Amino acid sequence: MRAVRPVLVATIACAVAAPATAQAAPALQPLEPCYVSAAPTQRQSLRLAAGGFTPNAIVTVAIDGRPAPGVRPIQADPNGAFVGRVEAPYQRRGERVFTVTLSETGNPANAVSATSRVTALTVQVRPKQAAPTQRVRFAGRGFTGTGPVYAHYVFRNKLRETVTMGRPSGPCGTFEASRRQIPVKARTGTWLLQFDQKPTYSDPPDAVFVQLQIRVFRDFPG
Repeated sequence: MRAVRPVLVATIACAVAAPATAQAAPALQPLEPCYVSAAPTQRQSLRLAAGGFTPNAIVTVAIDGRPAPGVRPIQADPNGAFVGRVEAPYQRRGERVFTVTLSETGNPANAVSATSRVTALTVQVRPKQAAPTQRVRFAGRGFTGTGPVYAHYVFRNKLRETVTMGRPSGPCGTFEASRRQIPVKARTGTWLLQFDQKPTYSDPPDAVFVQLQIRVFRDFPG
C-alpha cells in the first residue's frame, strides 16, 4: 500500500489511506469433461486445484449441494490455495451433469462451483440371444481414453481375435458398432469378451475395461 503524506487543511493534519485491495474471488481450475463410474467403489477421482480463499481457511467440498461422502474439510495454505481429490458421484446407467462446490467455512459467500459430467462404464449387446455368426449391436459408454475401442475375444484363457469397434464420440466416450457376435469359429463353452482402448490384450487389464461373457451352446435355443 502506498504511503500518503499528511495534507494540511487549515491547522488540522489528516492522513488519508489508500483504499484496501479487495480479495480475489475463489477460482477452481477446469474439471475434465467427463468422469467414469464403474461401480459404487470404483469411480474416477476429480483433481481439485483452487485458490483465492482466505489464507488458512477451512474449505468444504459439496457435490450437487451435499457434502462429498468421506471427504473432510480442507485447509487452504497461507496463500489461500489448495490441491485435493474427490471421487466422482456414482452413476448406475447413462450419464448426467453434476456440480462441485467449494465453500469457505464461516463465510459461505466465498465459494466457487464448477460442472462436469459423469457416465456409467457399460457395454450392452442387442439382441441378448443370437447365433455366434449373427451380427449384433454393441453399444458402450465410459471410454474416455485415446484411440478406438477394441473387443478382445478370449476362449479358454487364450486370445482368439481382436476386433476394432471404432472411435468413441462425445465427452463421455460412447460408441456403437454392428459386428458378428463371435468373429471366428465359435467353440461351445464360455467366451470372454473384453472391451478396452488397448490394441493388445492384457490379463489382468492395464486400462479401463468392460468384460462380458458369451455362452455358446451346441444347439442354439430358439
